[in-house]
Amino acid sequence: MSCPVVIVEYDPEWPVRYEEEKRLILGAVGRRILGIEHVGSTAVPGLGAKPTIDILAGVSDQEAVEQCLPALGRVGYTDVTPCPEDPDWYYCVGKGERPHNVHLHLAKYKSAFWERHLLFRDFLRAHPEKAQEYYRLKKRLAEKCGSERQAYCDGKTLFIRSVEVRARGICIRQMEAGDIDRIIRAFARWHKKRSQYERYFDGQRQGERVVLVALDREEVVGYVVIVWNSRYEPFQQDRIPEVVDLNVINEFQRQGIGTALVHQAERIALEHSKPVVGISVKQSPEYAAANRLYPSLGYVPDGRGITRYDNELHLTKTLGE
Repeated sequence: MSCPVVIVEYDPEWPVRYEEEKRLILGAVGRRILGIEHVGSTAVPGLGAKPTIDILAGVSDQEAVEQCLPALGRVGYTDVTPCPEDPDWYYCVGKGERPHNVHLHLAKYKSAFWERHLLFRDFLRAHPEKAQEYYRLKKRLAEKCGSERQAYCDGKTLFIRSVEVRARGICIRQMEAGDIDRIIRAFARWHKKRSQYERYFDGQRQGERVVLVALDREEVVGYVVIVWNSRYEPFQQDRIPEVVDLNVINEFQRQGIGTALVHQAERIALEHSKPVVGISVKQSPEYAAANRLYPSLGYVPDGRGITRYDNELHLTKTLGE
């Protein structure tokens, strides 16, 4: 049986422990390590966390990391777990008895995986109020999830991606009239019609929906809509708002922007005293990414199956748990 997730107060010994492990790792495989960083919550002063030191070590490629493993094993890093969900993250290597007190993440140096972790750490270091918000979230999740560590990790995803997006300088705000032209430019290859966004903006002004746009500088790179009166009858009957039409332009996909847009839509739902939110996704290959994403963000099928008229699966999420 897995041990419960336990969040403890910040310990000033955590950076000291990192430096000790860094020396040990570099002494064992130093010439193959292109960069090494203390990441995760234990790397943020004042932030409570699970008492596990997360270390990110960058290597050139898969061959280099395979050559590191035997030497790392000789200094205590023996629990080698492959990480196939991200091609830039080769292994998470644990040290000590489970639950491990050190996790060594072997990843491609300066890859997207590498940069994401440094962005998140550095943003929390620079914004203590956001770090404390993260601490409160982790405490709630630890109490809710118990020993379900994957559920605990999944519960943090929305917050983490939102911070990463903000750290990149991406702004998320409500749609303004001038955004119609920006969206048309951004999604020109998708052949979107102006009338669609004019309806969106009119509906927002009339209080029927909220349209959120993600902007890189002054250009729209994504958007999402939350409608208060869903066209899906079960959501209508239960007064469940629905998140619809989530889109991010190709060049900005896989950067957490879609997840951050959903996160902001959920915040708005809570501000409107809506404790449950719905979302729908077509059951076809072109929507495979969305079918993976929504369950990872805590959305579960509503139990009514796939609707025949539009081949969509409808999911809900209870917010604030």
